[in-house]
Amino acid sequence: MTGIALSDSLFLSYALLEMLTLSTYLLVGFWYAQPLVIGAARDAFLTKRVGDLLLLMGVVALSTIAGSLDFTHLALWAESVQLAPLGAALLGLALLAGPTGKCAQFPLNLWLDEAMEGPNPASILRNSVVVACGAYVLINLQPVLALSPLVLTVLMVLGAMTAIGASLVAIAQIDLKRALCHSTSAYLGLVFLAVGTQQDEVALMFLLTHGIAKALLFMSIGAVILTTSTQDVTEMGGLAPRMPATTLAFMVGSAASLGLLPLGCFWAMLEWAEGVWTTSPWLVSILLLVNGLTGFNLVRVLGLVFLGTPKPKTRRAPEVGWLMAVPMIALTIVTLLMPLMLQQWQLLPAWQDADLMLATLIVLSGAVGCGFGGWLYLNPAVSKPVDFVWASVREVLAYDFRLERLYAVSVVLGVVQGARLTAWFDRYVIDGLVNFVGVASIFSGESLKYTISGQSRNYLLTLFIGTLITLTTVAWAFWGWTF
Repeated sequence: MTGIALSDSLFLSYALLEMLTLSTYLLVGFWYAQPLVIGAARDAFLTKRVGDLLLLMGVVALSTIAGSLDFTHLALWAESVQLAPLGAALLGLALLAGPTGKCAQFPLNLWLDEAMEGPNPASILRNSVVVACGAYVLINLQPVLALSPLVLTVLMVLGAMTAIGASLVAIAQIDLKRALCHSTSAYLGLVFLAVGTQQDEVALMFLLTHGIAKALLFMSIGAVILTTSTQDVTEMGGLAPRMPATTLAFMVGSAASLGLLPLGCFWAMLEWAEGVWTTSPWLVSILLLVNGLTGFNLVRVLGLVFLGTPKPKTRRAPEVGWLMAVPMIALTIVTLLMPLMLQQWQLLPAWQDADLMLATLIVLSGAVGCGFGGWLYLNPAVSKPVDFVWASVREVLAYDFRLERLYAVSVVLGVVQGARLTAWFDRYVIDGLVNFVGVASIFSGESLKYTISGQSRNYLLTLFIGTLITLTTVAWAFWGWTF
């Protein structure tokens, strides 16, 4: 990841992304004795390999066309080059496929959910910085992607679909880590939208603020999982009095993930909204919807895990030891100080220059989502689990819009049928031709053995007649001799 951040070469970045894919496989499959973990590691690896393969095609093509793979040279090259619309579109889509897989965007988003089978330290890295590596490469490739309006449109469509869809899926999860990892895909969808609207600096700011907040959230739920030995939120409750430091860390991380003034994600969302308000104001509605759904989901997790009545697995849960508490509290302080750090780096706009209407809408969307979630999950009068929507809708959201079924009837079905076709062709055409040659050789050999007399004069006569016939045929064909 450090190499990707420092690299100015697309080729080196691609090689490092491949190493990151291998690292994902190894980290997800850490508990290799569990069958579910083996399947999760395999699926995560193969899903990301789909994007990597298309990215490799784009890298090879771009190297041939541009003559260099340095990001600095590519930015200058993209300013003056004139590519055919079809070529620019194909090139951009190939380059887009890699970051789509790395950032867990639709339709290559299911690997992040399955990657939660790995240890929690790996989940912290994966949800805060690993997914950001693909977005970082995407930001560097933005000048090349901008050569095709179609690619920018596809980029924005994928980001919008993932942002809204993943936010809805997160609400239906009962696994603690999965309830948070889908919001990672949603926020990376907002980053895709920022890149699609050519707001590169805003995308980098979003990656920074979201990464710190999400790392704090996963550190807090990691402490919960360690002390309760479960990830099912329906088995938790009443942890706030028993784990005050962890509860505080979760609440700060939740507030920093939302557009709540004055924490870091608020400023990133405000910059994001101001950048698209004049050109595509409808995109602001996506930001407000994602912010509200995320607030609802985080309050839901807070109510089910930290508040309410203690369950058997949480009645005696202690606070984590200092080895885990110290970095968690330190990151909590860093999260609270993030606005001051952004101001010190001159990344915050002057308050008098900010759009107060957009700022109010962002704060209200987060407050509405939190308020609605609090009414359902912090209200003792509402029975748990909450039966607010139809069971069929909950099931569709809980199973990620049935994307696995979509894979089964599209890509998997195509691969299986293609494998059957090639197996049939190999068995009956290739093997049949080879077997025919073998059988023909056997029968011809068996037939010729009865013509062998063992006398040399017969062999010489046969050789002479064959030579004569060959020479006659050649002469007839090339020199026009007649007999």
